[in-house]
Amino acid sequence: MKATKANIINFYELSEEWQAEAISNLDEYAKESHYLEPAGEYDPNIVLWDLNECMRGDGCHNGFNFNATIGISNNSAMLLNIDDTFESCEYIFV
Repeated sequence: MKATKANIINFYELSEEWQAEAISNLDEYAKESHYLEPAGEYDPNIVLWDLNECMRGDGCHNGFNFNATIGISNNSAMLLNIDDTFESCEYIFV
């Protein structure tokens, strides 16, 4: 299992296409949210991960230390290791 690294950005740092995606996902809350920076140009098949559902909690999963979790479904989650400055993170899916 390899961790992926991403910058944490705000709504205004997204491209216009990604901003439109954020608004379609979060409506009036889109501008207040933070996101994992999308890799590459806008693609409707790529998920725009917002941190609204992120829950704080420390733990370790198979050697990956995490300090936050996003529940994806009943049996999957994203584990994040957010840096102390809230500028970037590493994440894995479980």
